[in-house]
Parts: sequence; structure tokens; C-alpha cells
Amino acid sequence: MNKRGWLVVLATGMLTLGAACWSEGRVTRRTTIAAVGTDSMLSESEIRERDIAFFERRVNEDTLGASDRSQLAALYMDRARATGGFTDYERAERLARRSLALRTEHNSQTFGLLASALLARHDFAEALIVAKTADSLDPGVPRHLALLGEIELEIGDYKAAATHFASIHFDADQFTILARVARWRELTGHADAARRLLQIAATKVYHRDDLPREQVAWFHYRLGELELRTGHLDSAAAAYRRGLEIFPEDYRILGGLARLAAARGDWNHAVEYGSEAIAIQLDPATLGTISDAYAALGDSAQSAQYARAMATSALKQPGPIHRAWGLFLLDHGTKDDVDRVLAKTRLEMRTRHDVYGYDLLAWALHKQGRDADARSAMQRALAQHTEDAQLFYHAGMIERALGNVEAARAYLGQAVAMNPRFSIAG
Repeated sequence: MNKRGWLVVLATGMLTLGAACWSEGRVTRRTTIAAVGTDSMLSESEIRERDIAFFERRVNEDTLGASDRSQLAALYMDRARATGGFTDYERAERLARRSLALRTEHNSQTFGLLASALLARHDFAEALIVAKTADSLDPGVPRHLALLGEIELEIGDYKAAATHFASIHFDADQFTILARVARWRELTGHADAARRLLQIAATKVYHRDDLPREQVAWFHYRLGELELRTGHLDSAAAAYRRGLEIFPEDYRILGGLARLAAARGDWNHAVEYGSEAIAIQLDPATLGTISDAYAALGDSAQSAQYARAMATSALKQPGPIHRAWGLFLLDHGTKDDVDRVLAKTRLEMRTRHDVYGYDLLAWALHKQGRDADARSAMQRALAQHTEDAQLFYHAGMIERALGNVEAARAYLGQAVAMNPRFSIAG
């Protein structure tokens, strides 16, 4: 497999957990008032639409109902997570703000909703303020500490995140907290510990009959993503397929299967799974995978078409730069594209100093031929000991450009060890 194919597999980096992770206190699909007496043949999405319509009527009828606004915000968050629709995140944010304006006491769940909506928009600074407010009103609650830690991971404050995560006391039934702790362990070089936590969480939610299928499937998706990043391709396939059996319309899992197929050099299946995924949601990373797959199959026209679609979709995403698109441009684009990615990455890093931000910065500097500066940024990317072949590949190529043969061989060897099909030629 060529290096571009593998980079597309890894270009998504780490997903923002707050944009995809549910809270234990959410409105469950089978307990809402609107669902009582509902036709049992309705799908979960249809039931959710009825729930939304029900609470929208209640909100319109009662201008002072804090609880109803919080419930409706949770439903919008659920729909956004299932469909990738950013408009619903904005709706959830507005409703959560109104709910908190009406009442802050006994409304801590809404702080979490607001913080998660802000995370989805990549407004990490305000999300952190909201999470700190929630913790100050109800100190030491595990879900508050986990949310704080998650946001700190996103902005690259790993010391503060470690303090919060290490202070959490929770049990295995708190599956959302398990997923957030797993994210911390994964980013800080403890992939095995992260894997165990995600396996526990996936098992716990599988036996819950009060949770929507997309929520249950999401935990298998997270496990699959970890396995893919660390080169355990068969385990990734198993996790993805378990998730897809639970929720066949999950565009995230279909996109993961497309990246997995690309990692194996199975370009036809990469196109097949990717096409199924983008028929549900135009995810930039999946569009990039399809573009690379068509390039590998020798169809340059289709490859270019999907590359253009990726750019259009990425430009609609929150934040200064969509990182999957940034990496795609660095490996496929022109000098002007490299300059553009570097400028946008520097803009984002004014407020965000995480592992994958430094990785993108290092790779952009390398593409400009500024390898001494690239090496400095890459060392920051590697500082948390994150197990990810993308990081090792970038570090190895930068060291090779600097003439550091032994260091290059060591890093590139780690990348190849994670996926033997990964070629370092070029």
C-alpha cells in the first residue's frame, strides 16, 4: 500500500468525543412521553422525530419551561450525532442556553449539553468555561470531571486533563465516562488500557434495551477506530461489523470500513463502503478516502471529483481547518495549498495545542522544506507517546529529510509494525 492511501486512512485523527458521545442523563428513546403508545413498527429515527415535535410544541406553549428546553436540546443533539447535521447542534446550543437562563439549580445536565454542543462547533474556550461552571455548582461529579478532561484533551492541556481524569471515581455502568477516560488513555500512550475500557463500555451498552441503536453502535465504532489507528486491522473489522449489525445506517462505521479497506489496499471495497457512507452524510474524510481509492484504481477523473467534493464539505465544517482535508491537501495539493494549510493550522494553534495539531503543523512545515522547524513541532506531537502510525510515519520522514538515518529507521519501523502493508517508499 502506498503512503498516501495509509495517510487517508489516518487523516481523520481523533474525533471530538463531545460531538459524538452521549450523556447518561439523556432522553432515552423508550421513555419519552411522546413515545408512549407509539406504533412499535416505527424506526428509532421516526420515534425521535415524534419526540422532537412533541417537545417543540411544549416549548412553544410554555415560555418558562427549562426542563422541556433541556429535553429538546438533548433530542437535537441525538439527531445531530446520528446524521452529522450541524444545524441541530446550533439548535441544541440555543435551547440549552435558554434553559440555563431560566434555571441553573438542578439543571446540571444542561451544562453538559451546552458544553457538548460547543465542542461540536470547536468552540473549546467557551466549552471549557461552561464545564467549569457546572463543576463549580456541583463539585466532584464524575461526569463533570470527565467532561472537563475531555475538553482539556482537545485544547492540548494534558496536565490538567490528567488531574481531572485521575480524580474520577466511577463504575463500569457509567459508559460515557468510560469512553472519555479511554480517550485520555489512548492519547497518552496507553492504547491497551483504552482498548479494555472501550470493550467494557461496548459490552455494557449492548445489554441495555433502553438506548437507541446508534448510541450502542457508536461504542463499537470507537473501538474500531482505536484498532485501526494502532494497526489491528482484523480487530477493527470485527468491531465495525458488530456496530453495523446494530445500526446498519451508521455513516461513521461505513466510513471506518472504507478506511479499513483502504488500509488493506482493497480499493473497490473502499469505494463501496465510502459511497454508502456519503449517501447518508458527506463526511470530508470519507470523501478523501474515495478520492484516493479511485486514484489507486487509475480513475483520475473520479478521484478529482471526490477531491473537490471533499474540499466543499470540509469548508463547511467548524473550526479554522478540517484536519483530514488539511492532510489530504498536503499530500495531494500544490505549493499554494501547503501554504494555505500552514496558515490555517497556525491560526487554530493560537488556542489549541493538541497532539494532532502539532502533527499537522509539522507535516506542513516538512512539505515546505523547513524540516528543522518540522522536527521541533513533531517532537511536541510525539510528547504524549500516542500510538499512531501516522505520527510515526511523519516523524520518520522528517528525520530522513534531515539525514538522521537511525532515527528515521526507528520511527518508520514503528509505522510499518502497525501495518505491514504500509509502504515508506517515496
